[in-house]
Amino acid sequence: MPLPRPATLGAIRVAREAATLIRRSAAPRRLRFKASSADLVTATDLRVERLVRSWLKANHPEHAIVGEEGGGLAEMDPSRPTWFVDPVDGTTNFVRGIPHCACSIAFWDGQRLALGVVADVARRRIYWAEAGRGAYEGRRRLRVSPVRRLDRAVLATGFPPTRSFDTDDNLAEFSSVFRQSRDVRRTGSAAIDLAWVAAGRLDCYWEQRCGPWDWAAGVLLVREAGGKATTYTGLEWHPGDADLVASNGPVHPALIEAFCEARANGGLPVRPPQPVFSAPAAASPASSATSSASSTASAG
Repeated sequence: MPLPRPATLGAIRVAREAATLIRRSAAPRRLRFKASSADLVTATDLRVERLVRSWLKANHPEHAIVGEEGGGLAEMDPSRPTWFVDPVDGTTNFVRGIPHCACSIAFWDGQRLALGVVADVARRRIYWAEAGRGAYEGRRRLRVSPVRRLDRAVLATGFPPTRSFDTDDNLAEFSSVFRQSRDVRRTGSAAIDLAWVAAGRLDCYWEQRCGPWDWAAGVLLVREAGGKATTYTGLEWHPGDADLVASNGPVHPALIEAFCEARANGGLPVRPPQPVFSAPAAASPASSATSSASSTASAG
């Protein structure tokens, strides 16, 4: 295993610190909503993002920072070196006491994804990757699965928080593959789903209308583990794209074909539109918010 470069080592350290902060945080008493009641933000999200931003500003002051709880895509300039930060990927899981969330940090050097780190909070595992140097779980080199047929593949997905008012909600794509595949998982953390594709535990993850902070670190993990990460139309995924299919590679063509056909048959555009990432609304008591979110868990 190659030693992580200094920037990666720093990102690993701050991701570990963030994971510790999340584990020690009490269940939130008050919640805020963003796009809908399925899109939550807690004081822990904000505290962790401040922690990571503080480290980045101290160590990489010349770089831009695009975070889920900051200004979102309004802050993104793809020509500029940029860090993508999702402080708590899986906020709804965190709110409900489901031990499945992550801190995700990635660096775009202005031309490519250069490094990515995903800290699995509950399992205390660190996944990291560097462009051209491989993907790792701790010290173990990651490889995608060898599964070649869709009917033997285990897939994972999520559904957009806008599904309560937008019919472009991933149901067409889900319906197109869930009978053809071995099974479909819905865990609530895109970052961990992507890390598990890189580790060969899953064969594919797809979703739409997430931010680059949700996906960037995991996309690099998948690619460096030998997999593919594209849009629904098969183009290479870049930060800012609103749709993602990440797979081991062999099952990719069948998935792209299924999704394109499903969207055409459903009268949907070829690709989903980019969502608007709104600022959190006023805080609400956690008791009422969690009851509304219980049946609409989001990757958060």
